[in-house]
Amino acid sequence: MPNNGDELDIYEVNSLLFQIISFMSEAERRNLESILNPKLSKTGHRKDLSSLITRISEAKRRELLKKLTKWYHSKHLELREFPRRPFSTSVELSTNGLTYSCFIQNISNGGVFIHTDFNFNIDQRITMIFSLSRVKKNIKVDGKIVRVDSQGIGVKFGEVLPDI
Repeated sequence: MPNNGDELDIYEVNSLLFQIISFMSEAERRNLESILNPKLSKTGHRKDLSSLITRISEAKRRELLKKLTKWYHSKHLELREFPRRPFSTSVELSTNGLTYSCFIQNISNGGVFIHTDFNFNIDQRITMIFSLSRVKKNIKVDGKIVRVDSQGIGVKFGEVLPDI
């Protein structure tokens, strides 16, 4: 099937299916096996998930990918201790005697994502100073970088901030 730019080819569908399945627990995998082939669960015989998936039609694989993607996102969001919310303000970062001016992209009570082009490292300790619109003074909080990507850094606050 040609890829029209919006639709994944079957190899991409298969790859995404197996990536999502890799995040499942053993019980969730057994449940998926029984959904894909109910006869197997009644006999107690188990089949490899990859062979079950490759035996279903391309249309059913695409539908399965949609359902598993929804499942993955719901599980992934549930794992967050504090929900994020979009938030844009300038932030002053200090680490190793240097100070940087950057912008916060989103925030939660437990951390922040900061858009930056500067190079930082995971586990690097930083101090941040920024303001919230409803607080009249600047907030100063220490944190540890827990994620680094091409867009910026994810920072876990050293202490949970109340009522963000």
